[in-house]
Amino acid sequence: MTDRKFQQYVERLHSGRINRRRLLGSVAATAVVAPALIASNGGVGAASPAAAPRRQIDATTLVIADNLRDTWITLDPGWIYEINSQAGMILNYEPLYILPDSSKPTEFEPLLATDMPAVSDDGLEVTIPLRSGVKFHSGNEMTADDLVFSWTRLKNIKFQASFLALDYWDSVEAVDPLTVKITLKSPNAAIVPILASTPLSISDSKLLKENGATDAEDADQTDTAREWINAGNSAGTGPFKLTAWDIEGEVVLEKNPDYWGEPAKLDRIIWRNIVDPNSQLQAVQAGEADLAYSLDPDIAGSVTEDETLQLITGPSLAIEYLAMHTQEDPGGPIANALVRRAIGHAIDYDGIINDLMKGAAIQPATIAPEPLLATVEVQDQKYVTDLDMAQQLFEESGVGPVELTFSYAAGSFGEGGLDLETLCTKLQADIQQIDGLTVKLNPMDPAVRLEDYRAGKLQFTVSGWTPDYTDIHTYAEPFGRTDTAAAKRVGYSNPDVDAMLDAGIAELDPAARVAIYSDILGQIIEDSAFLVLYQPLDQKAARTTVQDVATHSVYMLFLRNASKTE
Repeated sequence: MTDRKFQQYVERLHSGRINRRRLLGSVAATAVVAPALIASNGGVGAASPAAAPRRQIDATTLVIADNLRDTWITLDPGWIYEINSQAGMILNYEPLYILPDSSKPTEFEPLLATDMPAVSDDGLEVTIPLRSGVKFHSGNEMTADDLVFSWTRLKNIKFQASFLALDYWDSVEAVDPLTVKITLKSPNAAIVPILASTPLSISDSKLLKENGATDAEDADQTDTAREWINAGNSAGTGPFKLTAWDIEGEVVLEKNPDYWGEPAKLDRIIWRNIVDPNSQLQAVQAGEADLAYSLDPDIAGSVTEDETLQLITGPSLAIEYLAMHTQEDPGGPIANALVRRAIGHAIDYDGIINDLMKGAAIQPATIAPEPLLATVEVQDQKYVTDLDMAQQLFEESGVGPVELTFSYAAGSFGEGGLDLETLCTKLQADIQQIDGLTVKLNPMDPAVRLEDYRAGKLQFTVSGWTPDYTDIHTYAEPFGRTDTAAAKRVGYSNPDVDAMLDAGIAELDPAARVAIYSDILGQIIEDSAFLVLYQPLDQKAARTTVQDVATHSVYMLFLRNASKTE
């Protein structure tokens, strides 16, 4: 990759044309990066020579090796929408509610709230009491006015996460200094998971305004607080506070000595820029880092063979899926549902999971990962490998011998660290077992592929998805709703699904919701615009001295209780 091409990618990332769903694959090719770029970064995975001197690792300091350069942009709640940096965000800023254990995706706890929301009889008014005595890192005391400012600023910045403060309610008001009232657009069964997302954290409005922030309607043009935050400053309430920001070197969070809750066990957490996953692991093996964020599934087994290392694992809510265009242009033969179903039965799912992912994945039935609501109920409807059925469906389609163009992001990794070229080569071989169906692989520049996919220009592609919050609706809506997100990208529209989505989000009875979303997922399976290949297990390599660290499906790493032994 040339320096100019890399710069174009960075510009796309910062402008919002690429968001956090790109994961590590977005830079594509750290493995084939230009020698000049490697040299400018001190070697593959090395920190920038201009970075601050590295701190000594001891029992009070946790060092995490991560690809900061390509996956971190900011810890500003108004702008954040990346994946990896969520681990630092939830330590620095805090929302009303928190999900301590993502393997239990419905068990939320109050954080800056003191209780669960009180909902009016019509389901449209939500009243939430705030915790008293909470102070920001500046020493300013948190009030309901800070929440209103923070959410209004998020809405008016109009960036990737602004929908969280725009789509679900009409107004937010401070009833008194420690009470807020939200007037919803419609009853919302997912309101607590939504309010646990980090972009809806409460920020220090006084301090931010002093440093360029505004919640005015033109905040997208006039707010400059992100630059102040990215200079190593913090306006949050969390147990740690940002003190240094250099994504070519290190990002440092120091313990907040005046934290309102249980104090942190560590004095600091350092994220160190090491781009390549193998180099991250080598840094952990050498004692230069405590934990590696990324791990190739091919070498995960070697971690358990090293007595100085441990494998920290946990369920993810990520999926890797095939997207097939349902309209004649550009879908062509794949616009025929029978062809899509034939492909669904031709894929060797067990081979992907057991051979490519080394068993570190499962196959959910469709676009919603387990164990979200209704996913277990539709498990028996998932596609299974059946080449006779695949051939029969293809012949019933009547499209004749055809060639499909299968596009993917060159040099990139799918969810769970799987090399996409390896995955797509296997998929090509699987699908071509159908007599009369040929697949042409089309490796693309990752940024161009994403742009073309979002514009609905691709016939057939592979992509990944991670949640904005832990409710079934955050998957069913973007994949099922006409003219929304993933559904729009493949021209998928089913009025029955649209109607069920309206009913599902407004239904507050859990059993009734299960029934509605089971029907939604079943219809999406039948329509077959999307085929889910796998849901990965999250795996992190760490030194055995690291204690009380867990993977997390939304915050990526849960570090609030982290500690180290000598």
